Amino acid sequence: MIECMPLVVGLPGPELEPEQFRVLGDIRPAGVILFQRNIQTAGQVRELVSELVELDPRPFVAVDLEGGVVNRLRPIWGELPSAAAAAAAGRRAVRALGEAAGAACRSLGIHLDLAPVVDLDRPNSFVAHQGRCFAADPERVAILAGIFNEGLATWGVRGCLKHFPGLGEIPLDTHADLPTLEFAETDLGPHLEVFSRLSKEIPLVMMGHVITPCLGDGDRPASLSPALVHRATRLPGFPVVISDDIEMGALASCGDLPERVEAALAARNHGVLVCKAFDRLPEIAAHLTKRMAADSSLSTRLFEMAACMSTLRRELCRGAAAIPAPDDTTVEQLWERARLEAST
Repeated sequence: MIECMPLVVGLPGPELEPEQFRVLGDIRPAGVILFQRNIQTAGQVRELVSELVELDPRPFVAVDLEGGVVNRLRPIWGELPSAAAAAAAGRRAVRALGEAAGAACRSLGIHLDLAPVVDLDRPNSFVAHQGRCFAADPERVAILAGIFNEGLATWGVRGCLKHFPGLGEIPLDTHADLPTLEFAETDLGPHLEVFSRLSKEIPLVMMGHVITPCLGDGDRPASLSPALVHRATRLPGFPVVISDDIEMGALASCGDLPERVEAALAARNHGVLVCKAFDRLPEIAAHLTKRMAADSSLSTRLFEMAACMSTLRRELCRGAAAIPAPDDTTVEQLWERARLEAST
């Protein structure tokens, strides 16, 4: 039996019902990711996380907290400046944004912030238009993303680089569409450079849903492509690699959810995000178990991926436990500081 399923799963609501707890106990996911539907008050989130601690094995808890439009903790502490706004104000503002995000996560028992975005700011970029990019220059992005991560690390919270191999040139929203990057590899060099510069410091990388023929696969999105996942895993520091949400519209033509999860793991992603379809988790787990019995190579891969995610799970939980959690007043002060620094 594998120690945990290499899945990071979303929950339906702000409370964990007994049947949902049972499903999680059966599935044994490596991690749980929280969204705004799971978040009402600080006390409620802490109670939810305390229930997750009772699972065996204990999953790590993740959230998307970039600032700006991607701020799942808005119901508790309000607005945070975007990465673009903080970058425009300078390094102190970016550091303040990272510290505010880290303190909030640590105070709630969240181990992993799926940030920073290191996609480059380009004129037609959907991600850049949302204010999620630090800059256009890869060196500046690497510096600022590193500073943001230092702020997270102050509170024992880990970050994640996204979205490999870079969505900076993409005008489409991958929540809805599957784009193709029609570039030569040399043209993608600046986008790939940021990941190479940061992957030792932040050894966790999220795969994007984009077809990139110049990197060895013109048929499958990076998140389902063995060639591109392999390239990500061979970045400096040999990072852990996870897929973006497997339910996103970009993958609508890539099979049903169980088949998509299998494809992502067959491509050697160490972990797979399944963010909304909680009611389908038993079906996904049953499908993987059946396929493991029929395919020894897939079984071997699943054991390898599970071992990697188990190590990540233990590291995240230990790292956060080493730092005392701030009280709510401290978090409020740091969020206000982040807002003030970005406005100067």
